[in-house]
Amino acid sequence: YDSCLASGGAGGAAAARSALGMAATAASTEPPAPSHRGALVTLLLRALDVRREPPAGKCPAAAIDEVEGAAVSAFVTFSLQLTETSFVPVFTQVVEWAKARAADAPAARTRLGALFRLASSLADALRAVFVPLAAPLLDLAAAALDPVSDPAPSKKKKKKSATGAAVDPAAIVAELDTWRMRTHALSCLRRLFVHDGGETLLDAGRFNQLHPLVTRMLRANPPSIDADGDEPPEAAEGAHMAPGGLASECVACVAAMIASAPDDALWKPAHRGVLLATREGSARSRLVALAALSAVVDKLREEYLALLPEAIPFLSELFEDPDEAVEGAARAFTGRLTELSGEDLKSLMLGPER
Repeated sequence: YDSCLASGGAGGAAAARSALGMAATAASTEPPAPSHRGALVTLLLRALDVRREPPAGKCPAAAIDEVEGAAVSAFVTFSLQLTETSFVPVFTQVVEWAKARAADAPAARTRLGALFRLASSLADALRAVFVPLAAPLLDLAAAALDPVSDPAPSKKKKKKSATGAAVDPAAIVAELDTWRMRTHALSCLRRLFVHDGGETLLDAGRFNQLHPLVTRMLRANPPSIDADGDEPPEAAEGAHMAPGGLASECVACVAAMIASAPDDALWKPAHRGVLLATREGSARSRLVALAALSAVVDKLREEYLALLPEAIPFLSELFEDPDEAVEGAARAFTGRLTELSGEDLKSLMLGPER
């Protein structure tokens, strides 16, 4: 693996992926012997840290992401060969590795992002078996989504980009790393909520801790430039719900969280957080909030009608939204609620004088 990184560039990243694939194939054949297990975990942790220790020279961001993905895949393959007794200390080691650089914000962002990405894949592979072991991830995800984790404005001198705009490379990296970390945090939480089903992870206190942080992400705007100087896919007009992006993960996470609430009395404050996002100044945020409301209805079905009275004033405002896409989405969503409730909600929104 060290030789692969030393060879540098995209070629070095491809070689590193191949090395990790070989490790995964070997681990899938039979469980690694205890004497080899520690060395394999060390290798996989180094590979998960590839954003901090990338291949030498210039390497495309996509190639680095693929190395991290290969490390995640190899780790899951390895984990599936372990007994629960053997897996627990290994996963604990990964969590501690991610927390070890908490005082170093750039390192913490990249390591937590890798941890959440790994945990998402482990949750897909192990499902309900993984959920009880994932409790430490909830506090880490809350910290990742908390406003205090927002990148601080850089005080370094800016340089000019190719377009002539002033940019700060360190600030761009911090913004991209934070966006990635939060995307993976939401993805991880969503899977934990789905596979837990309200059985072990969420009590009222934990729900009240998480729901303001999760619904806050409905208002997030993507970075305007990526690591290669291009416009990120999520930033393109109409691409706010790009699969695997922060908005789509947040929408699914909100719905899964509300559906997994231990008490339906907890639905209302989380639902209100979604409604408030429909009043954001950004049309993108309003569209994402409407998508979240639709996802909640998908989960709750007729039970959503208990929340409908509070939603009506917000939807009524959106019927006059200056953005045509927002207005259209609001009308479409209201039409769906009309079918669900059996009442003519559109007339109620428009009012008798109109």
